[in-house]
Amino acid sequence: MAATTLVRDPLLDEVVRRRVFPSGLTVYAVRKPEFSRSYATLATRYGSIDTALPGRGGAPLPDGIAHFLEHKAFETPEGDAFDLFASRGASANAFTSFGTTRYLFGTSSDYAENLSTLLRTVFELHVTDANVEKEKGIIGQEIGMYEDDADWRIYFGALQALYARNPVRIDIAGTAKTIAGITPELLRKVHAAYYHPRNMVLAAVSPEPESTTFRVVEREVEGRAYGKAPGERRPPPREPPRARRKRVEVALPVRRPRLLLAFKDSVPGEAGRELLRREIASAVALDCLFGSSGSIFLDLYEQGLVDESFTCSYSAEPNFAYAMVGGEVDDVEKVRKVLDASIEAARRRGIGSDDLERVRNKEIGDFARAFNSPDRIAQMLVGHHYRRTTVPQYREELFKLTLARVNRRLLDLLDPRVRCYSIVRPR
Repeated sequence: MAATTLVRDPLLDEVVRRRVFPSGLTVYAVRKPEFSRSYATLATRYGSIDTALPGRGGAPLPDGIAHFLEHKAFETPEGDAFDLFASRGASANAFTSFGTTRYLFGTSSDYAENLSTLLRTVFELHVTDANVEKEKGIIGQEIGMYEDDADWRIYFGALQALYARNPVRIDIAGTAKTIAGITPELLRKVHAAYYHPRNMVLAAVSPEPESTTFRVVEREVEGRAYGKAPGERRPPPREPPRARRKRVEVALPVRRPRLLLAFKDSVPGEAGRELLRREIASAVALDCLFGSSGSIFLDLYEQGLVDESFTCSYSAEPNFAYAMVGGEVDDVEKVRKVLDASIEAARRRGIGSDDLERVRNKEIGDFARAFNSPDRIAQMLVGHHYRRTTVPQYREELFKLTLARVNRRLLDLLDPRVRCYSIVRPR
């Protein structure tokens, strides 16, 4: 039996039990006896940026295949696994991101049975010529919907303006043309390569004892035959440091214009604590300026140029990193001019200690509240697993964050040479 290790946060009195099974699957289990709801997510380190089969010289893969496989993973010989979850009162879902694909469910009853269904369904791929061809039509309609979605278009417009070669610029769903060549055989190859337990992680939060989670994993995952686990993710093509384009626009049937200012950060290169420090410092710097009480946001808001839809975010993985700021606006050009001037002033002035402490306290409160949500606990555990950090380390690094580090991040991240505007105007 695999040994169980404890990950403790003494300040919050939270305990996570971690076990790595002989198959290679890492499982995080958290017991919350005061909760009435259970939640589990099973993730694989495989997403849209994985554009080839693993290994040197691995065959290239069509854009959108990770998302396509996500759609097919809940297919069973008896029908759609979503129906089985629903029959037990559980709500199931799945999503594909740049770096991972995640499968999840939440339930207030039959936790062990639903966890068994999740594991068995994801590990046993059922694809046929007929159901793959049918899925192409369904995903083709989904791609068409994305093309008319203003938030999706402005987001990927920004990424395609920032990046020249990095696969993060590729639409996660692909195109109708790229998914046309997907076959059952190719899906099986991808599933065998990337859905290996050593490449995956399960995070489960439940009022049930942790032993229930471990027992279900032992029954459903161990004893299966697996091939070779994928190695380290291949590095992306060499990317120019500056933004590929300074501005992109598209016209769509929207009532108000949207504006998104994006910044292309330098490639982190490695996971671990250094990546975590960069994420924290970047997010705090952005929040000090563009958050709901940030100096630049408040100035724009008081002038009536933006509303509550105006937000900021920072995303980073070892192979890419970027920041985005924006929302719905009435006057694109006026907002753009004020943003340009305000950012330059902030880079000269820097962020003050009062702003840092205000945002730090907000982040600590949000971190503590996350432990009241089984969904957030599980997703945090998955994120930290692939980052090669732990949940307590996030709090530790947040407390250790210095004003000097935040201001260094401000200067590097908001460099005018690495930014672009993505704009959606009413058709």
